[in-house]
Amino acid sequence: MRASEEAPDEPRPAPRGGPGADGRVAAESAEGRQGPEGADGGPPLGRRVSEALSRGLRDRIVLIGGALAVVSLLLKAYVLRDAYFIEDDFLFVGGAGSGGLTVEYLTDLHKGHFMPGAKLLAYVQTALAPYNWGLTAGVMLAIQAGAAAGLFRLLWVLFGRRWGILPPLAVFLFAPLTVPVLAWWSAALNAVPFQLAIVLALLWTVRYLRSGEARFGWMAAGAVVLGMAFSVKALFLPPLLFAVAAAFVVQGRLPGVLWRTLDRDMPFWVGMALLSVGHGLIYLSLQDTAGGEGAGRPEGQTSLSMAQRLLGETFPAGAVGGPLEWGPITPSGGLLEPAAWVVAAAWAVLLLLVAASLLARRRAWRAWALLAGYLVVVDVLPTLLARGRYEAMVGYDPRYVADAALVFAIVLALAYLPTKEEAEAESVYRRSPPPERTRQAAFAAATATALFVGVGGYSTYAFADTLSGDRVRWYMDTVRASMTGVPADAGIYPRPVPEDIVLPWNGDRRLSSNVLAPVAPDGVADRIRDPRPSDTAMVFNDAGYLVGARPSPEESAVFGPPEDEECIVTFGGQTMWEVSTFGGPTMVLGVQYTSETDTQLHAVIGDTWETTTLPAAPDGGAWYLPLQGAGGQLSLGTDEEALCMTWVTYGPMEPVTGGDPWGAQEEDGDEGSEDGGEDGEGDGSEEEDSGD
Repeated sequence: MRASEEAPDEPRPAPRGGPGADGRVAAESAEGRQGPEGADGGPPLGRRVSEALSRGLRDRIVLIGGALAVVSLLLKAYVLRDAYFIEDDFLFVGGAGSGGLTVEYLTDLHKGHFMPGAKLLAYVQTALAPYNWGLTAGVMLAIQAGAAAGLFRLLWVLFGRRWGILPPLAVFLFAPLTVPVLAWWSAALNAVPFQLAIVLALLWTVRYLRSGEARFGWMAAGAVVLGMAFSVKALFLPPLLFAVAAAFVVQGRLPGVLWRTLDRDMPFWVGMALLSVGHGLIYLSLQDTAGGEGAGRPEGQTSLSMAQRLLGETFPAGAVGGPLEWGPITPSGGLLEPAAWVVAAAWAVLLLLVAASLLARRRAWRAWALLAGYLVVVDVLPTLLARGRYEAMVGYDPRYVADAALVFAIVLALAYLPTKEEAEAESVYRRSPPPERTRQAAFAAATATALFVGVGGYSTYAFADTLSGDRVRWYMDTVRASMTGVPADAGIYPRPVPEDIVLPWNGDRRLSSNVLAPVAPDGVADRIRDPRPSDTAMVFNDAGYLVGARPSPEESAVFGPPEDEECIVTFGGQTMWEVSTFGGPTMVLGVQYTSETDTQLHAVIGDTWETTTLPAAPDGGAWYLPLQGAGGQLSLGTDEEALCMTWVTYGPMEPVTGGDPWGAQEEDGDEGSEDGGEDGEGDGSEEEDSGD
């Protein structure tokens, strides 16, 4: 094979002991090396890169592979155009914006996930441009492009320059399984860097096993650490590397080849094992930071149904290009619940691929066993531990098997193509087909690849129609616009963002003080995160507008004077009421009063004590004080001669002006009046109907 047809690669020293001693390939002539890389007198790096690009632009396989990658990335960019931040994305940005870059921030589990690399990336992006979808989607798309390029290089290194590496490349590039996880940033933070880590770890492991150069061993270890920084699944990456090495790189029969693979590179594999063990121990030691959202005991019937759907429907249908139509629709897009005929067709295609490979190639069964083991151990079992006590519908979520699309592409190549070691060591095919049969097989492979690209491309295109990013984008644009011109003395109090933004079960993490503060300008952000006492109360309504607020009539405790009194009765300035509250950031004390001078007020609930100064209000005024404590009694203390409290409320605030969360217009004045307020300052008059 001509060196000019090959992709560039790095050279290596002669293998230790030769192929007869440890089974290493004696030379990588197909890699097209020009000389010892990095050696004195060798060509400079710039020249080598230039020569590599020149050779690549003249190679039809490189051009077609590159064209497939570009088309797939453009298709994914089309999907990302209709996507936007949803659910956990807001929790990531809120968490990144609420504190500094600390060890605790990086290492605390997020809903059971140990992902310091993902948190670091979220922190950097939030610091640069919070809720910037163009930046976020661009970063994930760039990492996806890196995974595609890495896979192409891996296939080239494993099998050499041959047309047969293009079909498995296309299977990964156009696999619908990888699209939903890319469109949801929180999921992409785990899955997309993990895909890159898989291909890089495999690539550099193969290079190390062939050359014995320590740098490739360290690079492979670095790729594993990269994967572990983003995904808990990377715990199983070293076993995957060993399985591929023993089955297809190191030559020998099972089970003896397992020991041979371990023995010839013992330090490398021991190091890989230590990475897995260390990562697992760190993960287990951090379980108390998961807040009950980590792994749990699966429920039997739910887990069984979930596993059946993942293995029997979701993966098969997505692996062969389905589902064509997505559903049911969730906030993150459509699930992959394929029609019965799609499932039947998918299994027929998979069984045909397996049968044809077993008839043609001696070691094809090893590849399919590798895929089955990966699906069960790496994808299904962790999913059951994390989600097996919830809804079986999770089994239709393709993000749990998105990484299996990459492994499926690699396995497909291993099932049909011999690695360089296999080609040099033995006859890998059961019989040598005549040239005419070879041409027919090549035509069939090309036709099947084109059909898969069409079907997978259509499924990807159809997924974009299930996304509803425009609604959330409109909400966030409204929030940004509402933060301009905020009164300097206004108190901005937290309330939950709409359920379409963050679901209620996320608790205080879905409060506006956490979710919306990162996009606020300087000064306003601090007031949103840490509300101050004020005579002007404001909250974000469900449409994203920052409007006047009032105590919630349904959720607030209301206390007033006796029927024959103008002021609330105190005893030496002290008064107390029975309340029942768990506290929290949304709890606000509201006082309507009259006072000729500035007057101090002491508020106590549970273990929380707050002191505030009520400004003089001879004609009456209102004052709002955040009071988060939990307890059964609310106590107030003041100067009874100086202050007349006419009403006291304690509870969450609500917007005076409501609105359609997805509308394009603010509520008009009539609607604001129907909601019980006009000036947006919550004057307390609505409490008069609430009783004492």
